[in-house]
Amino acid sequence: MVSLSSVLLPRPAWLTALVAAIVLAAALPAGPARAQDSFPNAAIGIIDMQRILRDSTAAQGVDQSRQQYLETYNKETAAEEQTLREEQRGLALGPNEAPTPEMQQRAQAFRGKVAQFEQRVAERRRNLERALSLALSKVQQMITVVADEVAAERGINLVLYRSQVPLFDPRMEMTEDVLTRLNERLPSVEFPDPATVSDAGDGQ
Repeated sequence: MVSLSSVLLPRPAWLTALVAAIVLAAALPAGPARAQDSFPNAAIGIIDMQRILRDSTAAQGVDQSRQQYLETYNKETAAEEQTLREEQRGLALGPNEAPTPEMQQRAQAFRGKVAQFEQRVAERRRNLERALSLALSKVQQMITVVADEVAAERGINLVLYRSQVPLFDPRMEMTEDVLTRLNERLPSVEFPDPATVSDAGDGQ
């Protein structure tokens, strides 16, 4: 799944260039005093990403789709497990019963079925997580777009996650505006069918 709580929002191109310019300036002789005057004051905005992912209609829809697939997979898994248990009971030997060649072959075939079952369960889990990551990435992309718009309108040149800033001026809060615009711009996203998500291309 896409990690949304441990990184800053992608920086605008001009801010990336500014960071590079600062690193370069550290290795150069000091310039005229007026060069320092051009350095912008930080105008900071704060986004509560956890709230956006909890309250946005698109993210809620993604979670509901994931739960529906998960419930279906759990039912299928439980049915397959029950079938395997019944077959395992049919392979049980009595206290004084020795395994015949036929019983050994059946036991070997049963172990193969168990291995295939475990492989299917693991594959379903991986594909479901890939589908979740793909759907949430679309939400995150739109969050970045609308956050950039809100920041530009407010004259903000640095956006941080609320989880990274324990104390801040409430006037820096951008969450409500971003959430409102996100719901208008992206009310829902399509949750890809996990069965169609591949290792190589992640369904794309």
